[in-house]
Amino acid sequence: MFLNFRLFFILAIAMLFYNCKSTGTLSEIENFKRVVNEKNFEITATSATPVAFANTKGLENLLPPGSNLANINLINIQNYIKVQNDSLQIALPYYGELQIATAYNADAGINFEGVSKTAKFEFKEQKSTYQINYVVQLKNKIINIFITLFANNRCCFVINSSNRTSITYNGTWKEIMK
Repeated sequence: MFLNFRLFFILAIAMLFYNCKSTGTLSEIENFKRVVNEKNFEITATSATPVAFANTKGLENLLPPGSNLANINLINIQNYIKVQNDSLQIALPYYGELQIATAYNADAGINFEGVSKTAKFEFKEQKSTYQINYVVQLKNKIINIFITLFANNRCCFVINSSNRTSITYNGTWKEIMK
């Protein structure tokens, strides 16, 4: 009995390490570098994690199906960040708290089309990831976007705004086919 449990435990751990592939093969990493260096990719968020506040209690029924205040499901909600050369297109839903009162604006999400104020791309050899930082000037605010792209087509990005609370998105990225 103990031997069977031990064997099962060792196999389970081995499968866990095998399936948790965080680094890609050399060809995957080279393709990853090529796509990001060409600046021709699209990011789609699958979930959003806003900063939770006590004053948001009772709003759970307004969220998409399968969501709670700590993790919002974005799978059936159109959203993207498209990077094509120096051009940036952003259409993301925003769930969070407005910090500074502004005039009424029906555009509750994060939307932008144009060229960012600054852009920084940095490949991290040790983790085989790209760190991308954008500073974008919107009508009445500045947003900072910190993106981490992984070779396995996963990504995580954080958006900090001058007048909204921070929000973290998780999702996937893919090359835009020409």
